[in-house]
Amino acid sequence: MEAVKRSEHLIDPEIRGIIDEMGSMGLTPENYLEVREQMKAFFSSDVKEHYDVEIEEVWIDNIFDDSKVRLVITKPQNKVKKLNPFIYSMHGGGMIVGGPELDNETHAFLAHHYHFIGVSVDYRLAPEFSQPAQLHDCYSGIKWCIDHAKELNIDTEKVAVAGVSAGSGLAGGLALFIRDRQEFNIHHLRLSVPMLDDRTAIKEAHPFNGEYFFNHAINYFGWKSVLKQEPGTEGISEYYSPARAKTFKGLPNTYLCVGSIELFADETLDFAKKLMYDGVPVELHLYPGYHHQGLSVPGAYHAKRENENNLNALLRALKI
Repeated sequence: MEAVKRSEHLIDPEIRGIIDEMGSMGLTPENYLEVREQMKAFFSSDVKEHYDVEIEEVWIDNIFDDSKVRLVITKPQNKVKKLNPFIYSMHGGGMIVGGPELDNETHAFLAHHYHFIGVSVDYRLAPEFSQPAQLHDCYSGIKWCIDHAKELNIDTEKVAVAGVSAGSGLAGGLALFIRDRQEFNIHHLRLSVPMLDDRTAIKEAHPFNGEYFFNHAINYFGWKSVLKQEPGTEGISEYYSPARAKTFKGLPNTYLCVGSIELFADETLDFAKKLMYDGVPVELHLYPGYHHQGLSVPGAYHAKRENENNLNALLRALKI
């Protein structure tokens, strides 16, 4: 019988059931290929039944090497005469699993209700590929979108970059890279349940946090795979692990959300404090009793509040 976890008494009762529904969902060097296949069941393929959108994919040239990058583009069917706001997303999955289709639901909602163009990038996954492959894929994708803004009907003054979990780490690194290259601007950064700091993987385990879904072992596996070196090593780029940035000045207003009993709670709070110290407008939400999958539970009180919070932050930031 599995031992009772230390944080069991802290879980919000509304999200307790997903633990039994989803199981342990371990991610290891031995099973990650199997988990990749299992993850495809979570890809949203029926969004066009609920939203008036068009979904297409394009393959573009990587501007850093001779590879191709796949982008999944969601557009509203109802065209408007003005330019469309733009959200560019990176999916979660520990840098190892998942795909851009995980963002279909979010992008379809935004396209249907607010006329967004939503693009999710199919970045190369670890451990087969390590950084800077992920950074280069993500930058190549958004640069292509900006370069083709007229064709896509994108308003380049209303650009948001978003990520979930590992995708937030990529989004944060991408935002720093965009800031430093100075080829175009972004106007909002959304970091949801974010994996921002490789050094968390070598810290002593938290007494309560990180026991459900995304635990210390998965975090270590993800970071070591994508960095191809031990997490916590000196000299790791801030573009790969954004919490290492020496300064956050110049980043756009940033939205962060995290559960109080998940592994990334501490690093999210630390990241928000650093942003505030460097004069970046910050909105932070810490949800009590929520583990890493808590915000994905339909109908749960704080999950509904989070949907409202991140939407309002996005619309305010882009002046919609």
